[in-house]
Amino acid sequence: MSEKKRIKWKLNLFDIVLLAVVLVAAVGLLAWKFAGSNQTEVDPNSGVTVPKGTYPVSYVVELEQLHEQTAGMVAVGDELYERTKKELMGTVQSVEVAQTRTLTKNELEGTFQFAEVPERYNVVMEITAQAVENPDGIVLESGLEIRAGTSVRVFGPGYYGAGYILSVERG
Repeated sequence: MSEKKRIKWKLNLFDIVLLAVVLVAAVGLLAWKFAGSNQTEVDPNSGVTVPKGTYPVSYVVELEQLHEQTAGMVAVGDELYERTKKELMGTVQSVEVAQTRTLTKNELEGTFQFAEVPERYNVVMEITAQAVENPDGIVLESGLEIRAGTSVRVFGPGYYGAGYILSVERG
């Protein structure tokens, strides 16, 4: 008969200290996650509950040279996302669709004039979102930094497009 060797685990001071540190860290993380990050306040202008330390931002985006069907899909209330990073850009508040125009040169007269591009449309939309306080610029809650003149690639429900941020307003 062979004897089986058993390793008996005995609780010692090191194990007790290690368990106490792990429990304190877990409780602290949960307290920070649930109590610290869910602080909200009521926006005095709109009366809507928003996360603490945020403010509303409104900005205008122009998507360029979309097909007619794509331009017609953009609607008020759509939530837009940045196409490559999948970050929330905000909610569409207004939409304007116009025929795409491009500057062309009339070689015979030596002048420049605007000409409409067939079957292509530009969509100008106003977007609202919540931004966090940041001294470097305007950063949306999703982490996306927005500035006038920046090129953007957006997608919404069933469509996507590329264009530029035309203007940004705080509050």
